Amino acid sequence: MTTSDVDVSTTPVSVRTEGRVRYLTINRPDALNALNREVLATLAAELDAVRDDVAIGAVVLSGAGGRAFCAGADLSELAGLDVAGAHAVLQRGQRVMSAVEELPVPVIAAVDGYALGGGFELALSCPVILASERSRFGLPESKLGLVPGYGGTQRLRRAVGRAPALAVMLTGQPIDAGRAWHLGLLSEPPVPSESLLEEAGRLAAGLAELSRANLGLILESARSSADGPEGLRHEAALAAMAIGSADGQEGAAAFLAKRAPRFSREGSKQETK
Repeated sequence: MTTSDVDVSTTPVSVRTEGRVRYLTINRPDALNALNREVLATLAAELDAVRDDVAIGAVVLSGAGGRAFCAGADLSELAGLDVAGAHAVLQRGQRVMSAVEELPVPVIAAVDGYALGGGFELALSCPVILASERSRFGLPESKLGLVPGYGGTQRLRRAVGRAPALAVMLTGQPIDAGRAWHLGLLSEPPVPSESLLEEAGRLAAGLAELSRANLGLILESARSSADGPEGLRHEAALAAMAIGSADGQEGAAAFLAKRAPRFSREGSKQETK
């Protein structure tokens, strides 16, 4: 196992790599890891780096300081903006959330503490959310006379359904980790805070040993907005690509030979047959 670190005291997002897992930690603990311009720009660059690095098979995204995953957008950067200026900021944030959602490897949000506003929207962009028992999720924008703008109205509705999503958005009241699990927001039941990153790392390491290319196809199919026959056609096309790929053929051969598969480490660059 190899581990590389950057100086966590100076960067808005600290980066660590263990094996095939990249750990990204928002590093503004004094501001409850609020998303300012610098954090968003650094996250965007680090996501691009993951996309281009076929040695990375999964990402764990967390927040520093032990109080919050991310408490939302940095309101000091929004104060005084006119409509055009605010729209530009929101579009920038939405691009980062979409980059998380569209990454070709699984991203695990390890939520410990508050995930509010843009922080909740960031977690919702991740295909897997794990949380500590003390975590709180919410979109409090309605209490401030605002509207969620980093994708929350869309992703929360798709995740839990219209009625529960509207209850969270209209009241602005946070929900605890138990309620988040009950609504289906979490991939596993809440765990003690001290074991959260270990649990996230365990899951990420297991995912990273699978076919990066074909996990990417599962992610693509799952986030598709297509429904009914169109959705089934899209799924079949992606599944056929997986079957015809080097990793798909290796997986089938390994199953028939009763051995562990040896997947390519070339990601989406692998050739299909």
